[in-house]
Amino acid sequence: MNFQSIWLCLSICFGYSLSNRVYIHPFNLFAYNKSECEKVEKQNHTIEVFFTPVSVETNISPEEETLGSTGALETKLLGTVERQRVSILPSLVNDAGFRCFNGWKETHKDDTILMSFTNLFGSLVSFYLGAPTHTSADLQAFLGFAHQSGDQDCVSKVDALKVISTLKHIDNRLFSKDNNIESLKMTCLFISEDVPLSETFIHNLIPSADKFYVRGVDFTNPTKAVDLINKYLNTRSTKKGKYILTPVDASANILFMSYIHFKGKLKNAYLIPEPQDFWVEPGRKIATPMISLSGMFHYKQDINMNQIIVKVPLGENDFMLLIQPINENTLENIESSLSWHTFLKWLENLSSRHINLSLPKMEIESSYDIQDILSNMELSYLLGKKADFTKISNVELTVGKIINKVHFELEESGEDANKAQDIPVNKNDQEPMEIKFEKPFYFVVFEGTTKALLFIGRVKSPLSTI
Repeated sequence: MNFQSIWLCLSICFGYSLSNRVYIHPFNLFAYNKSECEKVEKQNHTIEVFFTPVSVETNISPEEETLGSTGALETKLLGTVERQRVSILPSLVNDAGFRCFNGWKETHKDDTILMSFTNLFGSLVSFYLGAPTHTSADLQAFLGFAHQSGDQDCVSKVDALKVISTLKHIDNRLFSKDNNIESLKMTCLFISEDVPLSETFIHNLIPSADKFYVRGVDFTNPTKAVDLINKYLNTRSTKKGKYILTPVDASANILFMSYIHFKGKLKNAYLIPEPQDFWVEPGRKIATPMISLSGMFHYKQDINMNQIIVKVPLGENDFMLLIQPINENTLENIESSLSWHTFLKWLENLSSRHINLSLPKMEIESSYDIQDILSNMELSYLLGKKADFTKISNVELTVGKIINKVHFELEESGEDANKAQDIPVNKNDQEPMEIKFEKPFYFVVFEGTTKALLFIGRVKSPLSTI
C-alpha cells in the first residue's frame, strides 16, 4: 500500500472518529435494544398485578407511607454510555423546557415566575412510562426522541427508565456535592379510589423522587377532592406553602403533583443589616432583605444589548446567572431573546473582574399545571382525554392536573461581614465594580458540568408566590 492510500485510510478513520464524538442521536442512547425488547415482550405476556391505593383520608405518618428513598443520594462511577446520556440529555431537557416556559410566561406577564426544566421534563417522562401506542409516540416526539422510521415497534421506542435514571444522575451532580445546597423532590400521585394501579408502573416511577406517595381520592366531588389533596400536601411538604388547587373536572380520575424544594447559600456572603430598596416598577419600591458579597466574578456589561450579566458560583462547578436590564431597557425586551443558545453565547463571552455585588435574599414559590401549558401551546392532545395510559391502570384514565411546584430559596452563608469580605482579589484589577440587582431581573441555575438548566426565574418581587 502506497503512502497516499495509507493517508487516505487514516483520514477517513480519523474523520469518522471525530464525527462520532461530535454527535450521537439521543434516540440511540436511550432506545431499547433487541435483547431488552425480548424481555419487554416476555413481560407483556405475564399477568399484570394491580393494587388499590389507600384513601387520602386515612391517617398514616409520612415516614411510614413514603415509597421513595429518603436516604442520602448515591454517587457512583458511570460507564461510557451512562456518561454520554448525562452529557446529551440536558439539550433535550432545555429545549422542551424553553418551549413550555415561553408558552407559560405569556399568561403571567406581570408576575414573578419560576420553572424547573428538569422537573417538567421528568413529569412528562412519568406519563410516557405509562403510555403505549399513539400517546407514547406523541410524547416521545415532544421530548425530542423521535425515531425517523415512525414505527411503533419496541426497537423504535425510548426506554423511560434510562431517561429517569439519567435525570437522577444530573440531580446527583448538583445536590450531593455541596453543603451550601439543599434540595428535596417529592412526587404524589392521586387516583380515584375505585381505580387500580399497576404495581410495575409505580415500582418503576419510585426512583424518580426522594419521596413518593400514592393515595386514593374521590374525584366525583371535585371541591372536596382538592381540599383533601391540599391538606394532604401541606402535611408532606418540607416547607409549608400555599397549596390552593382549583377543582378538577369531575370526569378526571388521576392527578399528578411533583414538588421541589431548593435552598442555596451563597458562599462568602452576608445579609446587609437594613432592608434595601427594590424597585418593583418605576416609581414603586419595596423594602427587601439584601445579600452582599465581594470578590472575583465573571460578568458582562453589554452596552449594545443594554443588560448586565453576572455569574455567581453556587458550588464547586454549579452556578447561577443573573441578568438585569440597564439604560432604560426592559425585562420584556430581554426575555424576548432568551433561549438555550443565548445562554451558551453569554457564558462564552464573560470576563473576570472584582465586583461588589448586592442582590435580594429570595424566597419564591411557584406552581403551574402542565396541562394548562400544553393547552396554551395547542398540544392538549398529548395528555388529553383521548390519551392512552393503559400501562398505568386497566381502567380508562382521564388526567385532571399535572402540577409542578417549586419552592426556591437563596440566602447568605451566615458569615459575619468582616469575614465574608476578606476574599483574595486580583491586585492588578481596577477598583471594585459596584453592581446592585435592585430592580426586576432574570436568574438561571445551572448544573455546572452538563450545563443542565435546573431553574429559570423572572423576579418581579424577590418574595413572591404564584
